Parts: sequence; C-alpha cells; structure tokens
Amino acid sequence: MNSSCDLQAVVVSSDAVVLHSILAGLKDLGITSAVHAQTASALQTLTTQKTDAFFVDRELDPELSVLRGVRSSPSSRSAVAFAIVRRDCSADGAFRVADFVMDKPLAQPRVNRTLRAAYGIMLKERMRYSRHAMRTEATIVDSTNRKFVAQTSNISQTGIALECEAPLITRELVQLQFCLPAQQEKLSCKGQIIWTADKGKAGLTFTHMSSGDKERLASWIESEFHRTWHPVLPDGAAARFSHATA
Repeated sequence: MNSSCDLQAVVVSSDAVVLHSILAGLKDLGITSAVHAQTASALQTLTTQKTDAFFVDRELDPELSVLRGVRSSPSSRSAVAFAIVRRDCSADGAFRVADFVMDKPLAQPRVNRTLRAAYGIMLKERMRYSRHAMRTEATIVDSTNRKFVAQTSNISQTGIALECEAPLITRELVQLQFCLPAQQEKLSCKGQIIWTADKGKAGLTFTHMSSGDKERLASWIESEFHRTWHPVLPDGAAARFSHATA
C-alpha cells in the first residue's frame, strides 16, 4: 500500500525470526514499517517523524530505552508500544513502558491477534491528530477585544490553521468562532497562537471548548477520517476501527 494515510511502525530488532513475524503481521494490516538494528537510529526517529507504533526487541535494547524515549517524545509519545521479551526471561519493567508485551519465540497467530487488537488504538490516535482541510470563514477576537475576519485552512481535534486579515501574535490568547461545513450553528472556543507566518497565516491550539462543541467537532472529524481512510483500509480494519471508536 502506498498512501499518505499509511500508519507507520518502527521495529527495533536484529533477530531474523522476530523481523519476519512482525513485518508479516504489519504488512497484512497495511502498516508501513522501518527496521532498525541499532537503538541509536531508532531513537533518532523520535525527533524526525511521527510514528504510530514501536516494536522493541529487549535482546537488542535491554533497558527498553527506545520505548522510554517514546513516552517523552513530542511527536510520538502516544504511539502504541510493544516490548518483545524472551519467554524464559523476566518481563519486569516492560509493562511500565509498553502497551503490549510479546513473548519470544513469537508465534505468528498470536502476533496477528495482538496486532489486530492494537490496530484500532493506532487509528483512533491518528484520528485525534490528523488534520483535515476545511475552508470556512472565522471570526477572531484578540486580547485587546479587536475583531478580525479569518479564513480557515485545516483543523484537527487539538487545533486549527487559518489566514487572518491582520497579523496575529505568537502565544496570544484569542477567541474564535466558525461553522463546520454543512452546519449552521457556530462553534466557539478559545485558543492560543502557536505559530505565525507570512500573509496572516497562523496556527492555534484549542485551550477551551464546551463539551457540546467538542462533540460536534469530534463527530465531524471522525466522519472525515472515515471518508479519507476507508478506501485504503485493509479487509476487516474498518470494522475494528468503528468498534474502537464507539
């Protein structure tokens, strides 16, 4: 599968049997994988890309340093973490940093069941951060109570990007109103400017939103996410995702 929607996984192991089993399971789910035979290169991915899942072989990384790094990573801290541990060794500590612990030697049916169980979690987390194009008019009120008209460009559950008729100031707190596509009722929230660019472009993170507006936004994003992802989901994955988000 070659799609910008692909989930991304990092596999940290030099064990040929482990790699064969994990990569086969990931391929069946349409998850793109990258293999790292050294912990240093795997740790580097935490600063360069967002990754949806990490598989770490404890024989290669005894301290599970990669999984510990995941939990403090700005971009991948919500990734699903898998520790792969020899069955005849203690799994102490693994459960503190991993969502799933897999015993070596790996059995393919068990690997597949574990990956299917984790797939919906990965999709749900990706949905939370995925941005969706949205062109609609917005109103911004800045900290001095000045009102400006803006045009939104994309939105996620955590923030929005837009173009404003007047320059905005980084870290400024503002009030924002806009309508979701095909809806008449305006959504109101507070946000903080986290970045600015030329021509009034800016990005905001939501700091406060009523529970009703949160539900409306989440419902719209889930609908857009389904529309975007379902054409590229492997067989059976759509049902697992729907179950996970119910």
